[in-house]
Amino acid sequence: MNFDEIREQDLLLFESIRGSHLFGLNTENSDLDTFGIFCCPEVQLLGTGRDYISIIESDKNDDYWDEIGKFIRELGKSNPSSLEALFTPECWIKYYNPVLDPLWKIRDSLITKQCFKSFAGYSKKQINKATGLGKAINIDPKKVERRKSPIEFCYVAMRDGDGTIRLDRWLSKYGLNLCHCGIVHLPGTIETYNLYYDWFADKDLKVESYAKLRYNSEPTEKIRKELEEGKKTEYIAYRGLLDPTDSETSQLRCSSVTKEDSKYPLCTFQYNINAFSESCKEYKRYWDWVKNRNPERYKLNKGYNYDGKNCCHCIRLMTMAKELAEGKGMLLDRSNIDKEFLLSIKTHQVPFDDIMKFMKSQEEDMLKAFSSSKLPDEPDKDLLEDILIGIRKEMYKK
Repeated sequence: MNFDEIREQDLLLFESIRGSHLFGLNTENSDLDTFGIFCCPEVQLLGTGRDYISIIESDKNDDYWDEIGKFIRELGKSNPSSLEALFTPECWIKYYNPVLDPLWKIRDSLITKQCFKSFAGYSKKQINKATGLGKAINIDPKKVERRKSPIEFCYVAMRDGDGTIRLDRWLSKYGLNLCHCGIVHLPGTIETYNLYYDWFADKDLKVESYAKLRYNSEPTEKIRKELEEGKKTEYIAYRGLLDPTDSETSQLRCSSVTKEDSKYPLCTFQYNINAFSESCKEYKRYWDWVKNRNPERYKLNKGYNYDGKNCCHCIRLMTMAKELAEGKGMLLDRSNIDKEFLLSIKTHQVPFDDIMKFMKSQEEDMLKAFSSSKLPDEPDKDLLEDILIGIRKEMYKK
């Protein structure tokens, strides 16, 4: 299902503006993000749940809607985003279905000590994002210009004991072609292979290359002579190292080698499949980020060692959690509270070390406020369950 289908089937329950506009922290370049709640079609619940959709979202996650079951489960965990939806001012609400009235009436009771755990956990995630932990913005574009091949992660030990050389470079050194290679996995090893070559299938092979490679493995005079005379007999037709029909394969493919030929491998090499896998993840992470990134936010953060928007989120969450513990309620609009300070962080006007010191102090204050708070320990999940059942019955009644 998508946004339009939800609307057409009258399954939308709630839609509002979320994010920086809701908090009064928007700038001229801020996107207008939305949040929604919908009720899935009855048939999705009557079946095995195979077609149940808990969330629908836009490509860049600017807009996302929760299914009512997921939304209420998140409220039971004191999820910050879900609680914020309940306290959204009317001016930012685009649509509201009265079927939600029982839920909105108990919203104050959903502010509990459990908020400390949820808000603190969410804010720490923002810190991890803010400090560039695994962020694509810190990936060197030159390293991910193309998706690398598994061959670039195969290494041959040098005969003179002087380190290793990449397999493709080793083959190039001797004028050998990948397509004429055959490999056999060595039993009892992790991604270690013997490599063999179809000498007679390679029309460009030079006798000198053959001699250099086979100097220590009893080269037969027959092969040397046939190579010198240009005869092309006994084609082996090895399979090569990669499947040419699968450009994204991560596996090397082996060939059948006769018992006699197996005695004389050209070399033994190891394939670092874990490094290849990490390279592919980094390549995908970077180009997915390029596809979906906000150009203005990228320009704002470029050259800094942290994401200002994520740091801003983190401090706002901690401050709001402290306010909840102190009984001040859910103060979403930061305009007359700490707007200027939060915007200065968002735009990198505050040194990162100062931000971290403030966050540590704020976290300690938040902990003290919750430890002495008179809030209930957690939301009444039985009540939430009853409300969910009531909403579904109302939506599905014939």
